[in-house]
Amino acid sequence: MQDNGSTIATETLAQESEQLQSAAAGYVVLGFEFLLVLILIGIAVYFFSSKRKASVESPKYSMMEDDDDDSK
Repeated sequence: MQDNGSTIATETLAQESEQLQSAAAGYVVLGFEFLLVLILIGIAVYFFSSKRKASVESPKYSMMEDDDDDSK
C-alpha cells in the first residue's frame, strides 16, 4: 500500500479550515453581544435621563396646578 501524503495534507487543511470558520463565527457572536450591550446601555441612558424625567413628570404637576386653580 502506498503512503499518500496528499491525503494527510488534505485532512490537515480541512481541520484548519474548520478551526478558522469556528473562530470567525466566534467573532461574529462576540460582535453581536457587544452590539446588544451597547443597545441596552443606550436604552438605560434614555430612560433614566433627567430631560426625559422632566417631560414625563410635567403633566402630573400641571394637572395638580389646574386643580388648585379650579378650587379658588
